[in-house]
Amino acid sequence: MSPAVKPDHHETSLADAHRFARVDEEGHVYALASAPAQTETADGAAPEAVHVTAPEADGVAAAHPETAEAAETPGPKAAESYVGQFSGASADEALHYFTRKFDELYNRALLLRARAAAGADSAKALHESLRHIRQELTDGTWVGDVAALSSLLGEISTEIDQRAAVEAQEAEAVLAEHLAVREQIVAEVELLAEADPTTQHWKSAQARMNELFEAWKFEQKKPPRLTKSQEDPYWKRFRAARNLFEKNRRAFFASRDKEHGDIKAAKEALIVEAEQLKDSDDYGATTKAYHRLMDDWKALGRGARKTDDAQWARFRAAQDVFFGARDKINAETDAEYAENLTVKLALLEDFEALMPIENPEAVREQYQALLNRWDAAGRVPRGDMKSIESRLKRVQDAFHDAEKSHWRKTDPETIARQNSMLTQLDDAIAELEAALEAAQVSGDTQAIAEAKEALDARRSWRDMLK
Repeated sequence: MSPAVKPDHHETSLADAHRFARVDEEGHVYALASAPAQTETADGAAPEAVHVTAPEADGVAAAHPETAEAAETPGPKAAESYVGQFSGASADEALHYFTRKFDELYNRALLLRARAAAGADSAKALHESLRHIRQELTDGTWVGDVAALSSLLGEISTEIDQRAAVEAQEAEAVLAEHLAVREQIVAEVELLAEADPTTQHWKSAQARMNELFEAWKFEQKKPPRLTKSQEDPYWKRFRAARNLFEKNRRAFFASRDKEHGDIKAAKEALIVEAEQLKDSDDYGATTKAYHRLMDDWKALGRGARKTDDAQWARFRAAQDVFFGARDKINAETDAEYAENLTVKLALLEDFEALMPIENPEAVREQYQALLNRWDAAGRVPRGDMKSIESRLKRVQDAFHDAEKSHWRKTDPETIARQNSMLTQLDDAIAELEAALEAAQVSGDTQAIAEAKEALDARRSWRDMLK
């Protein structure tokens, strides 16, 4: 059968077997020259004929002495090669025995080609299987189309080579992908290592660093494994970056521990001062002192959470003692001042009845009497102080503004200056009226216009002064 057909199964027919070999009367099988039983060796020479002896279970008799001699010395036909003996059987049975061995090898080759086409094995494994088949074909003696099998193995070799080229390209692509992932991991590790330690969120950064290390180990297990020369540059960068990260992290927390220690000591001093002031009855000065302590506390910033919370509780407790006592006293005082508030609210209505103040001299005596009663009324509750003081201030501002306006109108020096300016304006107006009359007589339109403009301006000034 032609190898170009590439069947899925090979079986040597009896007719083909008779073309490839002959059987003598004693069951000796000889391969004919037209279909040599052996393939060539590496140096191109045909191997010596081999006397094949099959086990007794297969019905193959042991070689006779004359058979051995025939195996060592070519038979009567030099173009033939000895295959073996199948005694006690017909010629067809002997040929079938030796073609069955050949067909098994041929079908293994067909199966190998199918596996190569399907990509079931790697090119390396396929080449190894091909090598075994070729070796068996070279070492054995066969009855069958050895040339066709040799041609088929050549085709399979070409297909495997093509498969190997594809695998090489795929391996390069996978390797490039592996290297890209390593680069991505290393780049992120370096980014974490180079971040500013004072702004780094160390908890999340440490978690991410651990994830990246696990990702690195996972990549190491994925095929194909990188060679040492391929992996070392990335690992050195990864290790250097991780070491820098750990160095910065330790330095940061050491610095923070020292800072927290300083904050703790400073706040302890503030707590001591706050606790010393908590029983003070000098409410005004002590309130200011506590405000100062609070400003100092805020300026120190946060310390270690557990320590800072405990210190704040102590600091706040001291304040609560003082402000609790102060608020209690203020509440008692406010109760005493409630009547004063009623009096001052009534006085505010009398003050506001004076509004608007146009003649301060007319209400001066009443205004001053109300102020005296206001002062005599005493203090009011702290919560009401601001509102009533603002209402009183509006009345006081109105009275002072009225006084200033009245003074401007009655000041002798101001009146004298005003009268002098009016006299000058009256003289200027008289002159301009004469100039306007002369211009009208002459009919000079430009002079008329200029005189009217100047006259209108002087009259406006005089009206304003009056």
